Amino acid sequence: MAEQIHYRPAEAKRFREETLDEFERLQGRVAEINGLLDELYDSGLIRWIKDFAGAFPQISSIAVEGMNTPEGHAGMRNLLVVAKQLGKIDPDQLERTFEAANAGLAKAGEPASEDTPYNPPGMTGVFKLLHDKELWATLSPLIAGAKAYSEAQRRQQSEDKSDSEKS
Repeated sequence: MAEQIHYRPAEAKRFREETLDEFERLQGRVAEINGLLDELYDSGLIRWIKDFAGAFPQISSIAVEGMNTPEGHAGMRNLLVVAKQLGKIDPDQLERTFEAANAGLAKAGEPASEDTPYNPPGMTGVFKLLHDKELWATLSPLIAGAKAYSEAQRRQQSEDKSDSEKS
């Protein structure tokens, strides 16, 4: 029977120049990955991921059981409706709206100071408020929004009536 030849040329013991360059370039990345793994292990995240992966069959069966209820179906459908409607809104407009609502809630949440007396406007004050341009500039968007909401509700109700009459 033939024996295996154990001969290696002298060049085989050395890396080629391009291989050395590639090895040196990747050596820093490998060190960073090892450091990241050490930090993840020390923080306990790797153990948590391992435990979660081990418990995934039980977790998924609980989630599926929860989804197979009328509440689960309604919840998923509601989430899809919210996502669909959020997709129609310009993100900048939504951000401005939330900032304005946050500013309004912050102002409304401030306690009234005790040194500011409460002076009800009286009848003449009410008539003056009716001509206050700043007040109407503030209320106009709210009134327009209420009108649009009401119109959309009426339109939806008329569509629902026409759909039920067709059935």
